[in-house]
Amino acid sequence: MNDMENDDNAVGCFCTLIDEWKGYYEGEIIEDYGMQYVVRLTSGCELTVNRDDVVVCF
Repeated sequence: MNDMENDDNAVGCFCTLIDEWKGYYEGEIIEDYGMQYVVRLTSGCELTVNRDDVVVCF
């Protein structure tokens, strides 16, 4: 269970993917869809990931 489960302030925070995607693992949360985030990676790609698949940096 993620510590952010009841926090609505994750948008705009930097995060790290637990499992890298094509060599990238750092990004920024740009959307919050409840149990999922949309993350913009440093490569510019945007992914939809489960909350449990990221570590959010405040």
